[in-house]
Amino acid sequence: MNLPISSATNINTSSQERVKALQQRTQGLMMFLGALADGLEMISGNGADATCFASGQTFGLMYPVNRTERDFTAALEVVREEMQRMGIDWPFDSNYHRQNHNGADANREIDLPFQNCIVRCTLFRYGFPQGKSLCQTKHGLFCGLFERISGKSADLDIVHPGENACLLRLKIHKG
Repeated sequence: MNLPISSATNINTSSQERVKALQQRTQGLMMFLGALADGLEMISGNGADATCFASGQTFGLMYPVNRTERDFTAALEVVREEMQRMGIDWPFDSNYHRQNHNGADANREIDLPFQNCIVRCTLFRYGFPQGKSLCQTKHGLFCGLFERISGKSADLDIVHPGENACLLRLKIHKG
């Protein structure tokens, strides 16, 4: 005996099919990006990291931000907002940060755990190690936005790459 399927079930099935199709497209794009990064690094060697960081940073510096903020903690929150406005969900725990600040003339260093990273997922999906050109592109974007918002240049270095989160060190340059 065939029972009629309710319209709610059809909507659910249709939504599930759309989500599955989007996931498959995203995974395909992830594989493409992993292959692109792998090829870039094979062709250009060590120069790929610096090139990709500079590209991301340039984009971040040129991006029209909604507001600026001189306090570094507030600037981090504005960077988060701007990345979300771009459609980038790269959450980090700004409450965790450990600060290293050795006097008035020193650069400030802040350790930040970053979670839910599409680049990390891409690299795991492709089987490519973390910390290379795709990471550097993302780090450059973050630093470019941070500089645009705070007026201070910065670098973002990997302290620990992980499967569930990465611990990164934001180095804020004095001056």
